[in-house]
Amino acid sequence: MRIIPGFLIVAIVSFGLAPSSPEFHNRYGLSDLERFTVRPGITATVQYGEDHLACQIKIEPYQPVIHPYEPMPSMRLMSSEEVAEILEEIVPRATRGKEISNGGFQASCGAVNVNEFENVLIVRGESACTATNLVRDTSTQIVFKRDICPKVEGLHLPHIERVPSNR
Repeated sequence: MRIIPGFLIVAIVSFGLAPSSPEFHNRYGLSDLERFTVRPGITATVQYGEDHLACQIKIEPYQPVIHPYEPMPSMRLMSSEEVAEILEEIVPRATRGKEISNGGFQASCGAVNVNEFENVLIVRGESACTATNLVRDTSTQIVFKRDICPKVEGLHLPHIERVPSNR
């Protein structure tokens, strides 16, 4: 009979060990970084500016914060169609502004497409060595060009030949 009350005490104490989201917010204030599940198995991690509006967003297959050891980690991919839908939800074409340039490069199986607009930069990573063109996206980065947002160096990829857009 002592086992059941002991188990209940351990269970109650265990629930109190991990701080909750409201506890973190009460203690430290608003978060500057959040992760959302935007589709099953796909997350969007958002970093906010001081005005609490998005500055940077990374869309990628779900992965734990602390990665387990994998001697040969498998590549996690997302449906290209789903990524396009998510992009349209987060930064609809009408809010991106005029397209300034687009370009890309490929090195072995890794490919990157860069689309620069007046208000946002979108960098899509893909695997060029997948069996299908429908599931090939590895991650997508969205960088908002707002004065309050931190400038991201290295994403402009100056070595890429930029193709001016006539759109």
